[in-house]
Amino acid sequence: MFSFGALGLRARLARNIPLGVFWMSTGATAVMEVAAEAAPDAIVIDAQHGLWDRTNLEHAVGLVSNRVPVLVRTRDASAISISQALDTGAEGVIIPLIETGEQAAAAVSAARFAPHGSRSGGGVRPLTRDFARYYAAANDRTVVGVMIETQRGVRNASAIAHVKGVDFVLIGTGDLAISLGGFPNVDKRHEEACQAVLQACRASNMPCGIFTVTAEAAAKRRAEGYAFVTIANDVDVLSRGFKGAMTKFQDNAAAQGHNAGQRSSGMSTQLLAQFAAALGDGSVKVVDLTQTLKSSTPVIQLPPPFAPSDPFRMSEISHYDERGPGWYWNNLSMGEHTGTHFDAPCHWVTGKDNAVGYTDTIPVQRFVAPAVVIDCSKEAAADEKFVLEPAHVQVWEGKHGRIPKGAWVLMRTDWSKRDDPARFLNMKEDGPHSPGPSAATVKFLIEQRDVNGWGVEAVGTDHGQAFAFEPAFPAHHLMHGANKFGLASLTNLDKLPATGALLVTPPLKIEKGSGSPLRVLALVPA
Repeated sequence: MFSFGALGLRARLARNIPLGVFWMSTGATAVMEVAAEAAPDAIVIDAQHGLWDRTNLEHAVGLVSNRVPVLVRTRDASAISISQALDTGAEGVIIPLIETGEQAAAAVSAARFAPHGSRSGGGVRPLTRDFARYYAAANDRTVVGVMIETQRGVRNASAIAHVKGVDFVLIGTGDLAISLGGFPNVDKRHEEACQAVLQACRASNMPCGIFTVTAEAAAKRRAEGYAFVTIANDVDVLSRGFKGAMTKFQDNAAAQGHNAGQRSSGMSTQLLAQFAAALGDGSVKVVDLTQTLKSSTPVIQLPPPFAPSDPFRMSEISHYDERGPGWYWNNLSMGEHTGTHFDAPCHWVTGKDNAVGYTDTIPVQRFVAPAVVIDCSKEAAADEKFVLEPAHVQVWEGKHGRIPKGAWVLMRTDWSKRDDPARFLNMKEDGPHSPGPSAATVKFLIEQRDVNGWGVEAVGTDHGQAFAFEPAFPAHHLMHGANKFGLASLTNLDKLPATGALLVTPPLKIEKGSGSPLRVLALVPA
């Protein structure tokens, strides 16, 4: 007890050092021991709603308190409950349902020995481990947190936060929602109440905490200024873990039934090490699918009155000369959709309201995804206006298997072998002639296969005559409206297998970017 380093938990709170804690309710000491291995800033044992009896509470505190400080949320605000919790050797207590300054002061008194309070001396662990030493340190080391969980508590937050001896205030979000009458549909009054408590604590220089149920929510609340947040609780961790395992098992079993030979996508340290070794020994190749940016790089041409994109320009800043004797660099100018480029959902009007549809907000996991290549090179050579239909895709699947969910679908046409920019753009009197997908194919890939995105070798992801399709430009209109991506002006698709490639496609992280040039890499077995 009281063995957590030189700087105790109370001192850390006094310095307003943020704390991330685990919350334990199951009454399982083994689970608590496992949780302690993750080294949280503290562990809270919930003796109010949890399954802890006095014996296993005593055991749990003794098991981990030499590694992680332990706080006990008491059964109620009574002096007996507070005393019994502290008698375990816990670092401190959290008192539930505090609604007034007077109740907070009574809780502080119950947690302190005379002359600073009314706590009774005793407890098996304190008495058997040099009680005189424990007594001398207890008043200075014991943490007292009080919970505001009701409308009345919110109204009295300022008075509670000003009580001498309270070390932090913790907002009980669940009971507060019930008190406000909004549970389970929490409305804006709940957040307003939380902010009122936070501001009252700030005004009195009191650390304010808040109960959160996920690590993501805890990180967000910490950024808002809450000093004490719950990263995880054992009930949710166990529940999500078991449910997640069952879901993965069922998904993998279904995938194996569909396509025997496909393996689980789970990653491990060992697998990453094997992957790095495979890159090093050449058993996994890296194929560059990117065209070189230069002044002659073709750019999509739009007829008046539509605004055109600027071509690629590079101007020298210095080249080991008087402008910069030790360095060479250039200024660049171009449109976002120049050369081999990435189309984000916000690029099209159908994706304009997608908050995660910009190059800086797209979840980065989606930039690494498997790819399939549908070879249409013979068809495109015979007909420069070749249209890929769902029937073509289904024939391909008959040979190579079903397109996996979340995969890139790349249309190989060998269009990138057209070195002459004019021949690459292939403008005719009726508009550009270049192969691409029909609206039905795009819809099929979105709705029936849930792909990650669509990629082509032409200057844009749509068919050259897609302005006349219904809807117009479906690879943009439908794909981006469904939060899917596009890749244009790819090259070297003839070097990829029909299946088995892994694409790495991160665009530049441009604030509210609609797309950007990028270096597209494909990882393939040698």
